[in-house]
Amino acid sequence: MSTNACFLNRPVCKIWMHYIFHCVLCGKCDLFYKQVGDEVSMNCGLNTNSDIEWKFNDILIFNIKFKSGTKLKGSSHITSKAITNGETLKVPRLETRDSGNNFCRIIVFFIFTPFSLSVFAKPGSVLVQSSDAELHCDIRGNPNKEVQWLRPPNGQIYHEKNQAIHLKSVTSKDAGQWTCQVNDDLKLSVTLTVVAGLQTTAVNVSEGDDTELPCSLPQSVSQRLVGGKWKADHLPKVSFPTLKNTENKGLHWNGKNSEKVNFTTKQLSTNFDVTLKNVQHSDAGSFVCTVEFEGGASLSVETTLRVVAKPSGGQVFTKGKGKTPAFKEILTKDVYGLKLWIWIAVGASSVVLIGLIIVTVLVRQRNKWMKKRVRKLRSMWQPLTAKDYCQCNRYFLAENEVELGQGVRPLPVPRQGHNPRTRTAGPNYTN
Repeated sequence: MSTNACFLNRPVCKIWMHYIFHCVLCGKCDLFYKQVGDEVSMNCGLNTNSDIEWKFNDILIFNIKFKSGTKLKGSSHITSKAITNGETLKVPRLETRDSGNNFCRIIVFFIFTPFSLSVFAKPGSVLVQSSDAELHCDIRGNPNKEVQWLRPPNGQIYHEKNQAIHLKSVTSKDAGQWTCQVNDDLKLSVTLTVVAGLQTTAVNVSEGDDTELPCSLPQSVSQRLVGGKWKADHLPKVSFPTLKNTENKGLHWNGKNSEKVNFTTKQLSTNFDVTLKNVQHSDAGSFVCTVEFEGGASLSVETTLRVVAKPSGGQVFTKGKGKTPAFKEILTKDVYGLKLWIWIAVGASSVVLIGLIIVTVLVRQRNKWMKKRVRKLRSMWQPLTAKDYCQCNRYFLAENEVELGQGVRPLPVPRQGHNPRTRTAGPNYTN
């Protein structure tokens, strides 16, 4: 009759559970696990010809009369959803408040013993490399029960069977899913993340400019940060701030801004950058960023500063282990999930495309304007029609024609239009 499940109370790592003992006259008890939302079925275990009474925490659920078959409902909150045929009681849609003492008066006494099962990591699930941690599979009400731990990466059996195990100086091999197995059907897991180090990049700057020295954690960690600092052995006179964690200000830089080093006064989380002012050739070299965590663990990272002379634009002064050129480093920097050079290429392509569109529109508008102008000029020009431009007949006055003598000039011919291919008749023209 036993089934296994659990009451879920908190996502992933904590589960509310109930032991359900099915107790009959012989004293045998069966263990059940049920999850919130599931259905539990409790049976008196033996057929009976007597009246049956079901109670929850001494509050009546049902009272079934054998002879009449009458079923009386009690005042328990389980009554509204419970179903019974007499010797069997089914409770669907289990809730955490359904835990308690249920009993069948005739033969069986059912006990719901509430306890909680939780799986968690101390100080948290995100750990710094080389720090210590504890994994807990806490079974309240049964602290001595042995459990089986399965470790990453492939669920290998861990040698300890205690509810709490200790991990010393964690590494990336310890990262992954740790599973606490109570029985074959009940497994709860917690996932560990191990932060291997701080993040930084080499820095290239022109002489006289300001630059940021980068230092950051890839993500927030469970351990509390208690301190940290920047250090440059080749600049003993330069004062760098130190990290401090207080109740009032939280994690912050402790120190004063100077002419050489500036930093934010706001509360810090994962970014520990500082700004180096008016960089000179003598500043080139290695800079070390260190952060310290509660419990003694610490992380350090080294970055290299290169100083480029402004006049030549190419001479580089370096000290340390610098490897990555500044220009290549900038182009390969991630911006919103893509490399910077991809964004630059997309931007340049977009500018060229927009330029082509503008040129196309302007050319088309110019062509339209030219066509419109030509149509306007054509509408204003009136072609010459065929007319009698030779007005020879006008020199003869029909019947009262006047003879022209010597010294008498002919009448001028009126000019109505000029046609270069038509010549006006001269004075000696005869018909």
